[in-house]
Amino acid sequence: MSKYLIVGGGVSGCTAAGELARLGHEATILERDARFGGKVLDYCCKATDSCSRCGVCVAVSQLHETASQKRVHISTASTIREVRWDGAVSVRVTRRNPYIDPGLCIGCDACLKACPAKCIQRQQKAELVQYVVDYADCRLQSGKECAACAKACPVQAITVGASESTLTLGADALLVATGHQPFDAARKIRLGYGRFPGVMTGTEAEELLSRQESLGEPAGSVAFIQCVGSRDPKEGRNYCSAVCCAYALRLARMLKYRQPKTEISIYYIDLQNFDKTFTRLREELTASGIRFLRAIPFRVEQSSSGKLQLYIEDPDGGQSIVEHDRVVLSVGMEPASQAGELAEKLGLKRNEFGFFAAAAEGKLFVTGTCAQPLSIPDCMSSARATAAAMGASPPRAARASERYGAAGPSKAASGPPRATAEAKGKARTPVRASERFGAARGKAKTPAQARKGASQAGRRA
Repeated sequence: MSKYLIVGGGVSGCTAAGELARLGHEATILERDARFGGKVLDYCCKATDSCSRCGVCVAVSQLHETASQKRVHISTASTIREVRWDGAVSVRVTRRNPYIDPGLCIGCDACLKACPAKCIQRQQKAELVQYVVDYADCRLQSGKECAACAKACPVQAITVGASESTLTLGADALLVATGHQPFDAARKIRLGYGRFPGVMTGTEAEELLSRQESLGEPAGSVAFIQCVGSRDPKEGRNYCSAVCCAYALRLARMLKYRQPKTEISIYYIDLQNFDKTFTRLREELTASGIRFLRAIPFRVEQSSSGKLQLYIEDPDGGQSIVEHDRVVLSVGMEPASQAGELAEKLGLKRNEFGFFAAAAEGKLFVTGTCAQPLSIPDCMSSARATAAAMGASPPRAARASERYGAAGPSKAASGPPRATAEAKGKARTPVRASERFGAARGKAKTPAQARKGASQAGRRA
């Protein structure tokens, strides 16, 4: 039996930990946030009268299963301070208190009721229950003495004392699974995000639809704008984020199912075939009245009536203005904001887009969306494969410097899959939408022709 440390308690980290435990090993998950589970806890199930295969429910079940594993320990509100590679991996961690151990917690609400500052929340998604501390309001974090929650806990699952604890953890290998962050849509100011209340990101639409039936009233007409923050050389994000088409189509399907009279339009450059159900799903959506429009909205304004006006350029260079009640920006994935800091501590290299370069040997491993954009099912598959590789090979006791040399891990290899050709050279942003689609007019381009035309236009620009 070996011991492993996993940095990141999202779906990738928890899936890997569960797989390592199944193989007979021990795993400790270090999660920076006050709760584990990551972004999947904010996503909604997109089923209608049938499953949409989005993976949310399967991921939540995996989180619950991992938290129930006796060989898995989850440490939330934990920050890595130092990593040493002498023999086995040694990591110094600070953890904020009070700390509620998910493996011991029985979900009785005793801590929640006892807290004088009311800073403990019960959060539940399907079968997964967590008690999350708002450390900004906690008395212990403000320098006061308080142990009310720990005294109330019948199973001694809560650690108090000082405002934080310092831990030194040893392991045979370390797995990085710190995830990603959504592209900041405010950087695309012309698309209206942050200026008009009816403009939201795909992530925000998911959160809203997990609580209510629609995207608000009035919402008789909804537009999805694809590739916001993806395939964009100007933003340094000239790669496909792999998930935006999938979640937009599934959200559109769910909206149409819940609100059949809502008019839905999807504006795209080209649509990625995300799994074997793609063709059937697109045909189903088209038959339901959802419109697929190959065009680029380059500006969003608000009319005097409150409608959102989309200024659009089509593949032939023609421009038009259409109105909608709501606009959903299908934002892509980008590296987490702490990726650079963590890379420096661990000696990890990053590729040209900022994702961690793969390190799948010895004592340092990487999996999930911190390495490349992936869907939920792909994250889980990748995590299981990485855990199997970790558990199958005996850990090496060599120093990291002996593995990599004084310069650390080798330079980043290729970027995320589906990175376009422009990203490999000094790409320049095509100016016109017609150039992104293909320069020829009067004839629709296939996705392959569109990408070729965009590449040629970028070189001409």
